[in-house]
Amino acid sequence: MPPAIATVGLGGLGRVLLRSLSDLDADVVAGVDVSPDARASFEESFDAPSYDDIDSVLSAYDVDAALIATPHALHHEQATAFLEADVDVFVEKPMVTDVGDAVDLIDRARERDRVLQVGYQRRFHPAFAEIERIVESGRIGEVHAANAVLSQDWIDLQRGTWRADPSLSGGGQLYDSGSHLLDALLWTTGAEPQSVSAQMEFDSPGVDTDAALALSLERDGRPVTASVSVSGAGIDGEPAESYAIWGTEGRITFDGERIRVAEQGATTYETEITEGTDFETLTDRKLENFLASVRGDDEPAVPGEVGLEITALTEAAYRAAEEGRRVDVQELIENARAAPTAAADD
Repeated sequence: MPPAIATVGLGGLGRVLLRSLSDLDADVVAGVDVSPDARASFEESFDAPSYDDIDSVLSAYDVDAALIATPHALHHEQATAFLEADVDVFVEKPMVTDVGDAVDLIDRARERDRVLQVGYQRRFHPAFAEIERIVESGRIGEVHAANAVLSQDWIDLQRGTWRADPSLSGGGQLYDSGSHLLDALLWTTGAEPQSVSAQMEFDSPGVDTDAALALSLERDGRPVTASVSVSGAGIDGEPAESYAIWGTEGRITFDGERIRVAEQGATTYETEITEGTDFETLTDRKLENFLASVRGDDEPAVPGEVGLEITALTEAAYRAAEEGRRVDVQELIENARAAPTAAADD
């Protein structure tokens, strides 16, 4: 019997998630949204009731799992409500916009033995999976440097929406599409962020468009120097990304279409990734993994600890830009873990 699922956020991304759930024959029992129009559209399309608050759903149904696709700053409160009711949670990226909130959700999920999964779909993209495989194989030797770039006409598309309201989004482009870039960089290099310095340009207070990050990473106890460039005032409607990873024996580059591997004294290897890279397919894969995790058939590919790491790196970057200094990412995490959390007080 499929798990009973409630979906919170019935707008654009929520509709994409719901379409995937239909493809996966999931049992969507209810929807939640503050918009009457969104609720009416959901009820017409999915033949299920909708509510304007989570408590009403939990009172009316035995929910097994929840999907959250709402403004970033709302994730912590909404995920907490479900975890407290012993419901497994899938939350879109970024998991939260506060390091303490990230620790709190992880603690709650662990205490209740619940699944907490974050929606970073590049973990299900065949090109990034291939890059991660090559790095782990040792083919390019020991990784020592990396670079990631994202360009998008983000601010013109988002100005006037909740994504350009820092009280709902947590920030600007770095917390939006840029969050995917940071996750992909850390996953493919297999590295942990240690510290960051940053320079940012803002469209309005709290809403960054351009960001340049200098990162100190660590992989297997060895340092990795990395740089990240994010432009939210670019020319591309869809995100345009590129990556480069340097090892002691070779180099990997990815321009969004082709992976190139150059090795010392060897012919450059090149492959084009064309299948299974569209947004709908990646959404199917990440939700399929979540449902398998809920059933106990698989482990979450993107657990809450990943959400904590990206949140800490992002918050450290904002602090570094504001204060004009290098910020220790791991110190932010350690301080949050040492501080009392709401979960500990319950």
